[in-house]
Amino acid sequence: MPSIALIAFSDMPGIHTLAIVKPDAFATGKAGKIIAHLEAEGFTIKAARVLTLSPAQGGAFYAVHKERPFYAELVGFMGSGPCMPLALERADAVAHLRTVIGATDPAEAAPGTIRKLYAESKGKNAIHASDSDENAAREIGFFFDAASLA
Repeated sequence: MPSIALIAFSDMPGIHTLAIVKPDAFATGKAGKIIAHLEAEGFTIKAARVLTLSPAQGGAFYAVHKERPFYAELVGFMGSGPCMPLALERADAVAHLRTVIGATDPAEAAPGTIRKLYAESKGKNAIHASDSDENAAREIGFFFDAASLA
């Protein structure tokens, strides 16, 4: 896995973002439906991989949450099975993906959103999405090198 780096996508803010189909979606057979949902929303998959995060990888990826009480549980959950990071492209990618996935808690998510349709709970919420262009560039660089994005 590449080290965290801002990669070529940072030259084109606003059209790239990262999603991660989480282990709970794989465990319940919903990964394919989530990917189809993203494509139906106009996202193009620029890169994808399936992996199980080690504790070190999960800890590094979610380091921004290190001081929060849910950090250890989140890192453990993300390493509990396969996940699929996706580098996605479309206009207004970050904001649109955040709308498409819905609120963290599926009970509060809007009808038709990924979390309303496929998440089990606030902790097992099926998908991660970058929350800013800056984080999207950093997160894409965490999982993919420039060659895999060409």
